[in-house]
Amino acid sequence: MNLRKKTANLLRVLLPRRRETATPGGDRQLDRLQSLLSYRFKDEKLLKQSLTHTSAVDSGQANRLDSNERLEFLGDAVLNCLVTDFLYAAYSDKAEGVLSKIKSLLVSRKILGELAVEMDLGDYMILGVSERKTGGRMRLSVLSNAFEAVIGALYLDGGLEVARRFVEGRLLSRIDDFLNDADNVNYKSKILEMSQSDGFGIPRYALVSSTGPDHAKVFHVRIDVAGVTLGEGSGANKKVAQQRAAFHATQNYDREKIRLHNKGEKRDEPLPD
Repeated sequence: MNLRKKTANLLRVLLPRRRETATPGGDRQLDRLQSLLSYRFKDEKLLKQSLTHTSAVDSGQANRLDSNERLEFLGDAVLNCLVTDFLYAAYSDKAEGVLSKIKSLLVSRKILGELAVEMDLGDYMILGVSERKTGGRMRLSVLSNAFEAVIGALYLDGGLEVARRFVEGRLLSRIDDFLNDADNVNYKSKILEMSQSDGFGIPRYALVSSTGPDHAKVFHVRIDVAGVTLGEGSGANKKVAQQRAAFHATQNYDREKIRLHNKGEKRDEPLPD
């Protein structure tokens, strides 16, 4: 054995083997995800497409058809159908308005994005370079869309019952947890109901400031009820900031104080402490 071969053999023994990494969308990754989904696709191209973000395909309308947008569109419809069917049967004592609120929570970007995070769906996604660099694998908007796209792929490949099993296992079996989680309360709706029931009209949200680069802005919002500032909140988008401001408003809401404030304004009197 010559010196070169001896050296190569020695290095194989002494140096640790480099850990193999799976490429997103590769066969090994698709196998893992199918195990996680408890379903084996007849057409794996559907699953791969459900994981393909628009940033990973060439620009142009024709090429966008290779992304997961169409599957997301389909999955959204299937998800809404399954959730509506389940709620109608499970909550026979609830009125339409209550069922609509529960449904809105269950199919929200927040809930679907969190479910996608739990199953590490971002690790399997095929993203463009810019999307990867800006944290696309953990962005709730990207993940919630992919979650719906996977539902669409399951529906096309296996039918409605396959999609139903996935939705029931991941989402519908945990309804009580979601409803009892204070973080999932729609505080914008809550403060609106409080304000209108006391005759103060619709709360007003004002953008105080927005800071940071375009891809990571932070918005700061103030909420007023009948001219009285009741809270402020910050978030990665205006909706999140408004929700947090509304939360503080529900905590600070004082009907008599607001009435006295408006009574003093109308009479041009000093405002009470």
